[in-house]
Amino acid sequence: MNTNKLDSEKATDNKGIISVALSKITVSSFNPRKAFEENELKELSDSIRQVGVLQPVLVRPKGKKFEIVCGERRFRACVLAELKTIPAIIRSLTDDEALEIAITENLQRKDISPIEEAIAYKRLADTGRYDVANLSVRFGKSEAYIRNRIKLNDLINEILQLVSEDIITVSVALELCKYSMEIQMDDSYI
Repeated sequence: MNTNKLDSEKATDNKGIISVALSKITVSSFNPRKAFEENELKELSDSIRQVGVLQPVLVRPKGKKFEIVCGERRFRACVLAELKTIPAIIRSLTDDEALEIAITENLQRKDISPIEEAIAYKRLADTGRYDVANLSVRFGKSEAYIRNRIKLNDLINEILQLVSEDIITVSVALELCKYSMEIQMDDSYI
């Protein structure tokens, strides 16, 4: 990619990392992580102000801007720190490649929620390139674990919220997956 055409970035080293204006970056809709803890973002923002961004974000060209593939939390923290630029690696990626990289990167984190994990595994399975066995090998999880996480996608939003807020456990949620959406919506048993 010819970075000379984009006035907001300049080469910063010989490893393919360039400085990209935050105003030229958009977030991605396919990031499996939807929740960002405000206190954690503030802590990261404070750290970035003191020592800078230690790991570049991964972006892809999207029109006249760039879309984040990996590193949305760092991007948000830089915005909060009122920086103008962020170190980035730019790669030309298809939607499928960007989705797979974003999901893989997020699934490797320890703090991903069971619901975000469930959505991510389902999205990868829905591409048609992965089945439960492939996902099991790729992420080092048992096939039963992957199947159970994917099952969580059968829950209604209200129950998903309860799992996200740690009001009910994943094991209780998996039991509720056995019931139809109509039964899940019936709150008369509570």
